[in-house]
Amino acid sequence: MKAVLMIDSNAWLQQAVIRELQGVCEEVAPLAIEVMDISIPSSIAQGDAIHIEADVLICWKADEGLIKNIKGLRLIQVWGAGVDQIDVAAASRENIIVCNTKGAMANAIAEYVLMQILIWERDLLYWNKIAHTGQWDWEKRNSNPFIELNERNLCVIGLGMIGTEAARKAAALGLRVWGITKNPLKVDEELKKQLCFLGGLDKMEEAMTNADYISLHLPLTEETHHLIDSKWLRQMKPNSVLINTSRGGIIDEDALANVLKDKRIRGASLDVLTVEPIVTENPLNRLSNVILTCHQAGYTTQAIKNTIDIIKTNIQAIKRGDESRLINRIEIRPV
Repeated sequence: MKAVLMIDSNAWLQQAVIRELQGVCEEVAPLAIEVMDISIPSSIAQGDAIHIEADVLICWKADEGLIKNIKGLRLIQVWGAGVDQIDVAAASRENIIVCNTKGAMANAIAEYVLMQILIWERDLLYWNKIAHTGQWDWEKRNSNPFIELNERNLCVIGLGMIGTEAARKAAALGLRVWGITKNPLKVDEELKKQLCFLGGLDKMEEAMTNADYISLHLPLTEETHHLIDSKWLRQMKPNSVLINTSRGGIIDEDALANVLKDKRIRGASLDVLTVEPIVTENPLNRLSNVILTCHQAGYTTQAIKNTIDIIKTNIQAIKRGDESRLINRIEIRPV
C-alpha cells in the first residue's frame, strides 16, 4: 500500500489519525505504510495534474477533479456519515470504493439533542443571565413553573443509527417520542416498543403538529434538500423548537428565519448550517431565539475513537484485499 492521504484542516485530528494508522500498520502490514499529511486544494479542476499516488483517501469532501487525479486510489474513506460532498458517481466510474463512519457519533449526537431539549425546557440561557445580575426573577419563577419531560412530545425525523439513539435516550428520560422514517417496517422491534408513534414521511404532518421538539436526522439528498420549508415550519406548534444536527441544507433557512422572527415557533438549535461557518448575511445570526453551535455535536473523545476504529478496519480490509470486511460501504450504481 503506497499511501493514505488525509485531507482535513484540523491539525490535532490529523495527528490523532496518523498516530493510530501508523500503529496499526506496524502490527498488521507486512509492508510499511506511509501516512502522508498533505495539503490539497478543496477543489481541483478536472485535468489538473497533481501527480499523487495513494490507495486510500480520508476526507469529508472530494470532487471529480480530486478523485481522478489521485493515481491508484482504491478507497475514499469519509470522515463522518454524510457523503453529500463526495462525488460518489465519479468514484464509481473509477471503480473506487466509498465508505463512511456512520454510527460512530450516534451516542454523542443523541446526547447533544437531549442537552438542547433541556436547555430550552428549563430556559437555561435566560435564567443564567438573570442569576448573574443578582436581580432574581421570583415572579416569573413562581408564576411559570417548568414542565417535566414526561409531558413533552419529541418528533424524531429519520431513524437511522443517530436518530434511533436519540429516540431511545429521549424515551428513557420520559419524553413521548414520535418517529418518522422512510421505511417504518425496517425499524428495530425494541425501538418500536419505546415509540408512542411510528410512521412514514406521509405521517409527518401528524407528528409535527403534535411535537414540542423536532429533531432532524436525515442525510442531505435531492429528496431531503429544503425538506423543512415554509409549509412544514408553519405546521409546528407555537411553543415548539426545531433541532438540527444533520445537514443545514435540509432546512430552508430563510423560511426558518421568518417564522422565528415572527415568533411562530419558540426557537431553533442548529449545529449545522447550509454555509459553515455562518456568514454575516445569514438572518439566523441575528435572532435571539436561535442557539448556534459549530458543527460539533458529534465531537467527543469516544466518538472520535469510534470513527478512527472504523477507518482502521477499512484500511486493513483494503490492505488484505478482503472487501467483505469493509464497514459502511456505500453502494454506488455505475452511471
